[in-house]
Amino acid sequence: MTRLTRLTDTHVLAGLAALAFVNACASAPTETTYAVIPAAALPEPVEVPVPLDMNETEGTQYNQWGGIVPDAKPTTPVDDGALGEIN
Repeated sequence: MTRLTRLTDTHVLAGLAALAFVNACASAPTETTYAVIPAAALPEPVEVPVPLDMNETEGTQYNQWGGIVPDAKPTTPVDDGALGEIN
């Protein structure tokens, strides 16, 4: 090691020790304040639930955006690895 490297290392260590000392002497706040917020009220229901229409309609069904509602059938035969009906 050269003299300059040892001197630089000494300054770095002295600086770190000074920072640790200052950090250890820093005072913490003596009082902690808390904000008390009242509990939120439960939301009111917006609309009344509509009973389900269990009647099946014939032909193509459309949703509210104009898209076609597909039938709930498997796209491949059950023998080819698709799921069967749930019992």
